[in-house]
Amino acid sequence: MTVNQERILEARGIVKDFPGQRALDHVDFDVQPGEVHALVGENGAGKSTLIRIIAGLYRADEGEIFIDGRPQDIMSPRDSRDLGLAFIHQELNIVPHLSVAENIFLGRYPLNRFKFVSLARMVEMVKEIPDGLSIGVDLRMPAGALSVIQQWKTIINRALALNSRIIFMDEPTSSLTHEEVNELFRSIGHLKSTGKAIVYISHRIEEVFRIADRVTVIRDARKVGTADVKEMDPGRLYQMMLGRELRDIFPQRDAPQERVLLEVKNLSRRQLVRNVSFRLRAGEILGLAGLVGAGRTELARLIFGAERKDAGEVLIEGEPVDIETTKDAIRRKVALVPEERRRDGLILPMDVKQNITLASLKKLWRWARIPVLSRTKESLASQPFYEATAIKASGLDQRVAFLSGGNQQKVILAKWLCSEAKILIFDEPTRGIDVGAKFAIYQLITDLARRGTGIILISSDLTEVVGLAHRVLVMEKGVVKKDLAEVDLKTVLELLLGK
Repeated sequence: MTVNQERILEARGIVKDFPGQRALDHVDFDVQPGEVHALVGENGAGKSTLIRIIAGLYRADEGEIFIDGRPQDIMSPRDSRDLGLAFIHQELNIVPHLSVAENIFLGRYPLNRFKFVSLARMVEMVKEIPDGLSIGVDLRMPAGALSVIQQWKTIINRALALNSRIIFMDEPTSSLTHEEVNELFRSIGHLKSTGKAIVYISHRIEEVFRIADRVTVIRDARKVGTADVKEMDPGRLYQMMLGRELRDIFPQRDAPQERVLLEVKNLSRRQLVRNVSFRLRAGEILGLAGLVGAGRTELARLIFGAERKDAGEVLIEGEPVDIETTKDAIRRKVALVPEERRRDGLILPMDVKQNITLASLKKLWRWARIPVLSRTKESLASQPFYEATAIKASGLDQRVAFLSGGNQQKVILAKWLCSEAKILIFDEPTRGIDVGAKFAIYQLITDLARRGTGIILISSDLTEVVGLAHRVLVMEKGVVKKDLAEVDLKTVLELLLGK
């Protein structure tokens, strides 16, 4: 693609301080018409702060912002909107009970001659939006009935209706299926072809290589560099993001044992998981890599009994087992640390000790005339695992709802350690937790493998998969595309992108 070298937006020397912390340290950033410019960095690197300054939500302590080469003082979101900037956040700003057309013109409704809001006029105006996207539905229907990708198109059309020239997209694929991701990328390609600029904020590096023209890396509040994506190597990009080589980030792994803990044969469910087979050895960390919708989470839920299989067989230590429910899995010492930990992994109103012992209640009954749960046994049983996982809380009696994301994840892990699980499936184990907690989770995973636990690791962060796993299964549309005994970032990324 030939990009117009004129800079439609330029931020120079942006500095932002918060009490006790410098969030941005003389950061430069520019955007050109007709490009997708990826903005990447670890959580807390400063990406969000930069975007909020450009959006007018924060004021920079130093630095300047230029639009079309002219300096601008962006005091509010309205100022940024009037300059042709649009910001689409991960949590889409949709009013579900209003129609699609009303959501597109939210706050700017046309009136008929009787001074009433005219839905019919709005429907016609949507058709007149320059380069607008087809949503494929009746524009009078409630927006709450739309799919996620249709909601994304609605919000993009809202930006286009405002004559926005630069559209910022924050983690746009986090809740999309594989096909919806492809549809979004087609929409982004359409926007590029009309000269619109897209700033694409994502932690999914494979998407950067699929969709972006340029990439800027921010690390520890500073800009590390900007480069053309076609000239960028995945290993180099990760090194820029993290400040060190991939091999230096993760704990040392011991070689797995020869003993096979888990064997899956031709496991299938509808079109989500299709004839998947693999073996997991004691002490092995098996990574599952794939794009959104590849079937990794569905495979994990089948093994754990959270979904019913259509076909296939599961063997634990060579014995065929029938895991129809999660209770069957727990009895067979299989555990799942779920992607949605607050919804599926914890009971938030309960305290730490109650959550740790949830999967081990048989150990805690005190038998009198009727069985009674022993609070003393509950505390004694949970204490060793509370300490082993280094949960930071006021004590065993603290409610889990008030813990940080990283400590909530440790509580789930402590629960399965208490249950004496031999096979542990981690689904997005570090999503939404800070960098320090990430490394604590990495150490816990490698320590478990060292003790002979079999680990299945699912992560959309390829550094985690490549850095932790002994072996990687690359999945696509429910099928195992490749079983990689030799794991390296470049090979995994090329398989994901179909190169």
